[in-house]
Amino acid sequence: MTGTANRPNIDHAEIRFLIEKNADGIIVVDEMGIVLFANPAAEQIFGRSSDSLIGSPIGIPFVAGEMTEIAIHKPGGDQIDAEIRVVETVWDHRPARLASLRDISGRRAMEERLRHSAKMEAVGRLTAGIAHDFNNHLTVVLGNLESAMRRSTSADPSLRRALENASRGAQQAAVLTERLLAFARRKPLEPRLISPEDLLSRMSDLLQRTLGEKINVQANIAVDLWRIEVDPTELEAAILNLAVNARDAMPLGGKLILEAANVEVADADRSIADGEIADGPHVVISVIDSGMGMTPEVLNHVFEPFFTTKNDGRGTGLGLSQVYGFVRQSGGHVSLASQPNAGTTVKIFLPAATPSRLPSSQMEQTKQEAPRQLPVARPGETILVVEDEDDVRNYTVSSLRELGYLVHEAADAVTALSILQREPGIALLFTDLGLPGEMDGKSLGDQAQSIHPSLRVLITTAYAAGALVHEGRLDRGVELLNKPFSFSALAGRVRELLDSNLANEHAGARVLVVEDEPLLHAFVTDMLAEWGLSADVAGNFREAVAKIRADGDGLVGAIVDLGLPDRPGDELVAEIRTLHPDMPIILATGYADAGVRGRFADVGRLQILTKPFNAMDLLTALQGVGVHASPVQ
Repeated sequence: MTGTANRPNIDHAEIRFLIEKNADGIIVVDEMGIVLFANPAAEQIFGRSSDSLIGSPIGIPFVAGEMTEIAIHKPGGDQIDAEIRVVETVWDHRPARLASLRDISGRRAMEERLRHSAKMEAVGRLTAGIAHDFNNHLTVVLGNLESAMRRSTSADPSLRRALENASRGAQQAAVLTERLLAFARRKPLEPRLISPEDLLSRMSDLLQRTLGEKINVQANIAVDLWRIEVDPTELEAAILNLAVNARDAMPLGGKLILEAANVEVADADRSIADGEIADGPHVVISVIDSGMGMTPEVLNHVFEPFFTTKNDGRGTGLGLSQVYGFVRQSGGHVSLASQPNAGTTVKIFLPAATPSRLPSSQMEQTKQEAPRQLPVARPGETILVVEDEDDVRNYTVSSLRELGYLVHEAADAVTALSILQREPGIALLFTDLGLPGEMDGKSLGDQAQSIHPSLRVLITTAYAAGALVHEGRLDRGVELLNKPFSFSALAGRVRELLDSNLANEHAGARVLVVEDEPLLHAFVTDMLAEWGLSADVAGNFREAVAKIRADGDGLVGAIVDLGLPDRPGDELVAEIRTLHPDMPIILATGYADAGVRGRFADVGRLQILTKPFNAMDLLTALQGVGVHASPVQ
């Protein structure tokens, strides 16, 4: 037969052995497509034994030539991608075709993951840029609305309502930009060491109340879950987002299961996490619903911002994108599996906390801030504002001046440095992160502090990006105020930083404590010690006056009981004011009626502290009169 004279004859035992041991699938068919031979690797690819393959048509094209790609359907409905290359040969002395097949499903999946990651990263950069611009505009809008409401207390109620509605709308827009930043992984997190059992137990109760009676919420929370280091507020928001999505997928009611378990990822089914999760111990939190599910086409887009299947304007398309950004920024992974009419399972993998990653002082408790009075400027306090957006700079400068600060302003770092050189009295630099020219706000702050080491630096930005945030955390030592910021947020943050300087100045300073009750002055002494202050105790009017006359200049303040055994405390207040007109005074009394408050209403730097008081009440009073304390580490 002329067409086959030079074709290789592979009907040899040693060649057959090599073919059977080949990692690629080898299959031989005759001219009619009937299988003559299949090696073990081909059995794996087709999901059938060689006995069931041989003697049957295989149903795939066998065309000699260049390598091509095909899809092979296995029994049970699974499908794999394969590369196939066909050559003509001779089998048992008759013409045949030999095909070499290689399963490339894993490579295809990896390529798809890389394409998806690149797309998500590109979309993240785009959304971060959009959020940056929106937040600059929202700073101006929210700030001026807040200013207008402060000035319209006696205005027409309809005008007040209009301003309040506009403010609510702007605040909702700020929430949307915050979600964009969460997706883009540009939102600074506040991670803390938490017990997921406690958080999830609270969430399961909340979900049952939130989702309504038609949804049956079940919680399967494993005991002894490993601790995780995450931002608990963001984790709660992520679970709530997933639960609300699940509810919307079950309009007629259904079941939602909240699960949590420890898992060693090296031993887990990696197909669940698409191979994008590091080895090691993780806590996996699952939200499972019995809803309508999603098609593969929808699954490919669910984490993209603004993608939503909800109609009638019910969804922004930012819920799942926020979950995705938060989890990835926390060092974890989120996966989603779903089929039409078969429900959806979302798994959040969060790495277990390790001692080496946790600061020794980290606590699980929620931070509490003491209430404070209107945080205005002290005489002579000066701030330099650096912002290239004219509207934002004008709003910021006018707000700070309204609070009583002396303000210099600059549009770039070069101008700011020249101002700092000639104005040594500047106490705080408030700068945007993104500035024109070669120097950003972080570099400006570093250089400014080399000129004035005691200068405090507060950075503002619409998103922190890689300049300030690494591994989802704000860099140590960076003080940040996110845009958009309100008048009250600006006032509070600026006062906090300036007060921290005063707190350092007051560390170890003495406070006169005038109290005749031993247990009470012992309590006050202990509290002052915890805040870096020392108590100089007097039991009556006479002892107090003697201490003030002997060393009044060494005292940063006085805490005076109104009911002293020898003379009234208000007389001691008058004596202190005669000797030291500016000394901060806290007047403690169990009878702070209108008469008492009226007598001291015009006395500057004086706070009335009502008995009984706790540590937080005392700390608030100290802050109110300008005595600043910092906890001893």
